[in-house]
Amino acid sequence: MLLVDFADPPSLRAVIRGILGAATVLVGLALVIVSIDAGHVEWRLVALMLSLWGAWSFFGALLESVVEPLGRLLGNALTGGVMPDGSAITIDDETAMLERLLDADPPPPQHRAVLAGIRLAEIYRTHQHDAAKAEQVITRLVGRYPDAPELAYVRPR
Repeated sequence: MLLVDFADPPSLRAVIRGILGAATVLVGLALVIVSIDAGHVEWRLVALMLSLWGAWSFFGALLESVVEPLGRLLGNALTGGVMPDGSAITIDDETAMLERLLDADPPPPQHRAVLAGIRLAEIYRTHQHDAAKAEQVITRLVGRYPDAPELAYVRPR
């Protein structure tokens, strides 16, 4: 059984750690071979190996503590990602918000009001199973905004 999913590319941290880890191992092997052959420890190779090991730790920590959280923050901000715990909007919250929006004084711009009304009618129809209430909202929108192009496709023909 393979532990690596080849369809899922590795993260940037895994790639950097892999490169630095492989280089550290190669320098370690070279250190052992050169030290045995020369009969003394080659301190330049020790310094290089420790530098690679330090870079492996530094870049891993930097990516883990700075780059990845910043990437998640930007990704969630740009794509509307997950909301923090306890801040999710329920269907009842959305219904109340849309009802308040349609009854607002002064009324919102036409496009916003029409889209809110269409969404509210959809909630009444699908979640509350109240087709009459949904039709009442659509009739109210058609009466208030008779020229709204969004309302041309709301009712089945």
